[in-house]
Amino acid sequence: MAEIQTEAGKTKAEAILKIEYLLCSGHHGKTEFSKDSLTVGSGDSCDIRLPQSEDIFEVHCTLEKQDGRWVLMVPEGHTVYVNDKKVAATVPLEPGALVFVGKLLGPGFRIRPDSEMGDRPLLAATLRELRDTRSSVMAAAARVAAEKPYQRQVIKRGLNRINVRYRKIIRNIAIAFVGFALTAGAVVYHQQVRLNRLHNLAEEIFYQMKEIELQISRAENIIEATGDSSIAEENEKLWRQFKQLEAQYDAYLRELGFGEGTMPEDERIILRMARVFGECEINMPREFVKQVKAYINKWRTTPRYRKAMMRALENGYVQYIAETMLKYHLPPHFMYLAMQESDFDSLRCGPRTRYGIAKGMWQFIPTTAVYFGLKLGPLVEVRRPDPQDERHNVKKSTVAAAKYLKFLYTTEAQASGLLVMASYNWGESKVRRLINKLPENPRERNFWALMKKYKLPRETRDYVFYIFSAAVIGENPRLFGFDLKNPLSELLDREQKQAKKPDAQKIIG
Repeated sequence: MAEIQTEAGKTKAEAILKIEYLLCSGHHGKTEFSKDSLTVGSGDSCDIRLPQSEDIFEVHCTLEKQDGRWVLMVPEGHTVYVNDKKVAATVPLEPGALVFVGKLLGPGFRIRPDSEMGDRPLLAATLRELRDTRSSVMAAAARVAAEKPYQRQVIKRGLNRINVRYRKIIRNIAIAFVGFALTAGAVVYHQQVRLNRLHNLAEEIFYQMKEIELQISRAENIIEATGDSSIAEENEKLWRQFKQLEAQYDAYLRELGFGEGTMPEDERIILRMARVFGECEINMPREFVKQVKAYINKWRTTPRYRKAMMRALENGYVQYIAETMLKYHLPPHFMYLAMQESDFDSLRCGPRTRYGIAKGMWQFIPTTAVYFGLKLGPLVEVRRPDPQDERHNVKKSTVAAAKYLKFLYTTEAQASGLLVMASYNWGESKVRRLINKLPENPRERNFWALMKKYKLPRETRDYVFYIFSAAVIGENPRLFGFDLKNPLSELLDREQKQAKKPDAQKIIG
């Protein structure tokens, strides 16, 4: 292999293969190689490294130079297209060949001919080379004609032949590229139709799940209130139906590109947390992710998050709150509502309002506290802690909070955890009236619909986004710059293992 001299006086092997990446947006991999054997795939160790995708294996195929030409070697079960044809086993590659990995018009690369210079795109480089060749031939001919007038007729006929040939070449290239574009367009169109169909099916399944969840929760409320367990068997059937729909929904999500490794980790957590709080992640408004990230940054600017979480962990609040929420079939992540309300301070007393003074970790106002079974103390009108007021009792007030949240979840919030937060914050005020203007079904009454139809008061928007972003941080604190562990990970792992047992408690949310 030939060697060339660099400016630094060192030698390096002259590249024997040049490629151009195709459909790899934002990808900047190596484009020149001096080895006789190359690996292709999404793995970090691959020579030709393509973007990560569920369609692309870590080592998807290999290139080898055999008898002076490059050969593509495709393992069984791995999908590769050369130009527009699916290939298998061993395939020789001609200069200019287009290789798509995983699926047709998926990420891939092009074998660049040795004569192709620079980093010009395929079509532009081809046309420019033809133009340059034609221009140089015509310029040389013109010079000869000027020096020898008697040859002008010969030159003219020659130039005409060049023009005709040039036009034929351009026409053939145009036809080839139009054909390729039409094929690509048809594939893209059918793929988009398929994705739209999957999206609609997934959305339909999600809201069926929410309807079933509401039926189960309402039946459980009846059983708890009356002691009548005759409908428990029907609840079990509904639960099995829910799990079947959930498995189908998860499968559709993966096909739609919502699986692990298909997007940045912070955005994937935001989507998952929307699902945890009862919202359809595939319908998430575009601006929601951006707003959540802004509130995560707000948490970073203050020690409040860390201090509150350390207080909860040191006093054993996290486990008790999470277990209580699970007992009432609510997401344990509602724990972060107490963080926003009081920083997990059981002695917290709020400002005086027309509804009275809110007290305790969950900041109950007097009327709501009594309605959900808490006893008030003699200092109900005084803005200071009261040992006889059960709002300051962590265990009793947490049970009352779970009952209140469950009431909101199964009635006006229609199984939307984010609407529960909005209702909890504003009580009987404007936001709850706006929520109750929405149709009473999960498809049309959810936080996405509320955001789209109404402008939320600043206090409510801050309240919901601070809680939601705190829950997102809690899933992977170190990812977001907090030197903490996920406080719910052990509990959720234990619950997941328990749920796999035949007699496991059924948990929704």
